[in-house]
Amino acid sequence: MNQEKIRANHWKRKAVIYIRQSSILQVELHQESGKRQYQLVEQAKARGWVEAQCEVIDDDLGISGAQSHNRPGYQRLISMIALQEVGIVFGLEISRLARNSLDMYQLLELSAAFDVLIADEDGIYDPSEFNDRLLLGLKGTISEVELYQIRARMGRGKLNKAKRGALKQGLPVGMDWDPIAEKPRPAVDQGVRHAIERVFELFGKLRSVRGVLLHLSKTGEELPYQRIYRNAERVIAWRRPSYDAIYAILINPVYAGVYCYGKRKKVYDPVHQIYHVYNQPQEEWLVFLSEHHSGYISLHTFEENQQIMANHRFQFENSQGAARRGSALLQGLVYCQHCGQKMRVRYSRSRPYYTCDAAHRRYGDPICNRAGAKRVDALVTELFLEVVNLETLDLSLAFEEQLNQENIQAEESWQKKLRRLEYEANLARRRYEQVDPDNRLVAQTLETEWNQKLVALEEARKAFKSQKSAPYQRQSTLDEMRTVVSHLREIWYTDQVSDQDKKELLRCRIEKVFFENRGKLIRTQVCWYGGAISELDVPKYLFSSPHLFHQVTHLAKTHTDREIAALLNQKGLTTVKGRPWTPRRVMDFRLSNAIPSGFTTNAELRIPNTDYITSAEAAEQLGIAQTTVQKWYRYGILPGKHDGGQAPLWIQWSEDLAYRLTGGAIPSPCMVTVRSLSKQMGISREEVYSWALENNHTIYRLRRGISMRFYILPLKSSQPLK
Repeated sequence: MNQEKIRANHWKRKAVIYIRQSSILQVELHQESGKRQYQLVEQAKARGWVEAQCEVIDDDLGISGAQSHNRPGYQRLISMIALQEVGIVFGLEISRLARNSLDMYQLLELSAAFDVLIADEDGIYDPSEFNDRLLLGLKGTISEVELYQIRARMGRGKLNKAKRGALKQGLPVGMDWDPIAEKPRPAVDQGVRHAIERVFELFGKLRSVRGVLLHLSKTGEELPYQRIYRNAERVIAWRRPSYDAIYAILINPVYAGVYCYGKRKKVYDPVHQIYHVYNQPQEEWLVFLSEHHSGYISLHTFEENQQIMANHRFQFENSQGAARRGSALLQGLVYCQHCGQKMRVRYSRSRPYYTCDAAHRRYGDPICNRAGAKRVDALVTELFLEVVNLETLDLSLAFEEQLNQENIQAEESWQKKLRRLEYEANLARRRYEQVDPDNRLVAQTLETEWNQKLVALEEARKAFKSQKSAPYQRQSTLDEMRTVVSHLREIWYTDQVSDQDKKELLRCRIEKVFFENRGKLIRTQVCWYGGAISELDVPKYLFSSPHLFHQVTHLAKTHTDREIAALLNQKGLTTVKGRPWTPRRVMDFRLSNAIPSGFTTNAELRIPNTDYITSAEAAEQLGIAQTTVQKWYRYGILPGKHDGGQAPLWIQWSEDLAYRLTGGAIPSPCMVTVRSLSKQMGISREEVYSWALENNHTIYRLRRGISMRFYILPLKSSQPLK
């Protein structure tokens, strides 16, 4: 050592011997390093310090030198240097003091400022001298690089072992390590295995983590948990189920036979001097080996469970949220047509309603949209029950069969491709084996081609495995499904189906429901899975049952008020006051509830593009008076509907009717005028019209000169009428 660097002022202060080992295992198992560091006290005595001046700092045994905030001994050393209590610092090597440049240069700066020497096994250094400080800086940088290399070497070794699925990791409860196969396996304890299987079974039925928790709590079942001690001993104990325990089981891919590594990422926060651990998405995991070992569920079931739980999160815009116990059946499906935001469920005096109040709660803006849940749910339910029938079931089964056939054809294509790639790889191997090894130029080219074929084959196998879907297993027979679907309406309105089950059924077919506020009406747009869209008009204020409103709304599209009244009376339906229906009461009901109809003169409530027009519109089309239209309707020339009294006359208009009666038809030699038939048959023209309609003859109106006349074309137009 360089004894000449030690001066009198150094001997007046303390000699600090700093001792550190990186881990507890090193302290317990590798004691030789600790003994060597404690022997530095003898070196301090040999350099002129008495024993009373030698102070040992061994508070950092078992702590890594990568950081300083968690090393109380190092912080104590820095404080003593700043207080000018230290003359020299002894360490076995520079890496014992610090393994990062920040802490190392802080130590060098303070030592140079307060005239403190640093000594290791190679010599004594004065940080105030340029050469010594340069050497200490290089040694500190090398120690930091050495730490990085050690970590990188160990990390790459672990990753390489993990890619083979051979790295032994901590296993969740219910999974044991098979020492023979060197793979995880389900627990040997039948009680533990049954408890884990029970969680997956209940989630498959209830489709809710909380539902599983409530069921297990109600039945008094317990779940296992494990304690792992320092000697890697695992002890299984039992306790009451919790949400976190169930959730941890459902999201762990190990139960699905998956070996994974690198699910979490550790990031150091230099401000708070702590490590933050983040869960990474599955596509960023370093290792993902499916079908690595036997598990409790398949990978397909595991992925479906993750999708269900992701869809149950209310805070995400694209998720529906879990089906809850409330009576609002469209909870999680409703969106505002005006702003596009998801509408939430609120209650007023125990009555649910949907409201779009995100901007109101955040900025104090007016409420964008709202609708009563009772009316909307009833009408959407009726629409759902109309859609779900035996025909849709047969269509779904046919589509399933078609999908299975397509999967079979796709698998056959993949098998042919794999066989072709295997043949090419084997052919490239045979070519490489037949070449002379001494001819390296040719051998190297053939070896490269062989490797390329093997890579292409492996990539094709992975692509085939990733796109291959697991076969779907039905939980019910076809006869059971037909029975339930055919009686779904009766079952729906009984106590056998809970609100949660109704919500799950609606979510199987309905993707989203949009509400648009239109005065007294709420335009409801139902978006089905598959792209189909249905529209309903729901009244804001309804004083009758939603079922009756739906019936009148459906009939008003194709029936007059008189016909609707007759049909409602046939079904035994009455008004709110228990009276029979009349055309006037149907009209009042439509107007009060703003129900659109194909037979109303109200422009706002009239359904466009129907087959019926008013007598005034028909008169305009034919170029005649409105009274003439009414007369032709009585004769039967114009088909239509009339409720009698002061009700408007509705003419069933078509292109064929316009062609025959507007005078633009092409004359035929088989046609006979109505006037001549009236004289020939000795009956009136009105009776000729009736006779022609009874015998299915066609009536035409053609221009003759400057006037228009009616003609009769016989049913068999090849022969004229006699």
